[in-house]
Amino acid sequence: MCELTVYTLKGGVREKVMESVVRLMVHDGKVILEGIFGDSMEVEGRISEVNIMSQSATIIG
Repeated sequence: MCELTVYTLKGGVREKVMESVVRLMVHDGKVILEGIFGDSMEVEGRISEVNIMSQSATIIG
């Protein structure tokens, strides 16, 4: 499986917000994250990078 760890980047500070993410959706200036176990979270910002090799995604807020 290719689950992602999602980070936010605000003011030069990178912070982990969720692990085991399998779906990212963009809606009204927010990124909705869905986890492998059905959990979800909304993060304000925009996707700046998805890196499958490092299994990570970055959202700029």
